[in-house]
Formats: sequence, C-alpha cells, structure tokens
Amino acid sequence: MKNTDSSEFFVSFTDEQGRENHFEILAVIEYKGADYAVMLPDNNSPAYNGLLYIFEVVEELDSETDTYIGVEDESIIKAVYEMFIEEAEKMTDE
Repeated sequence: MKNTDSSEFFVSFTDEQGRENHFEILAVIEYKGADYAVMLPDNNSPAYNGLLYIFEVVEELDSETDTYIGVEDESIIKAVYEMFIEEAEKMTDE
C-alpha cells in the first residue's frame, strides 16, 4: 500500500447526471506496474451503496492532478481487493 498525504485522502467526481460524489481514498495499491485507488463513497454521495470502488490512478505529467479511471476487468478488481484486505489485516494486527 502506498502512503498518501492527508490532502490526497479525498476526491470528488461528477457523475453522468451532474451530481457530485465525494470519495475517501482508503489505499493506493500497486498491481502489475499500475496504481489502483481503493475508495469508499461518502455517506451523502449519490454513489453511496456501502461498496468499495477501485479506480486506476494515472499521473498526469503536465499537471499536479491525477486521473482516476474506472476498472472493469474483474480479475484486476479481485486481485487489488484481495491485496487491500491483506494489507488492512496486517495493519489491524500491529
């Protein structure tokens, strides 16, 4: 799991209906050379359904912001989720 500073723990996205959704970044996992953010929507966000979301993080070279791309490949989602759970369990054992 990669560390992020506190200013990077929250992001907002606007959905297709123009509604703003706020997410907390729980972790950034490196998998097969790419970074994936594991996120939880804020309770008040339209995207809130109690599920975690996984987005690929793409660093923009000409900007200070990153781009988050939804992951559709089930094998990547499963692998990143399992890595996230393993790391979370290690942290709670310490």
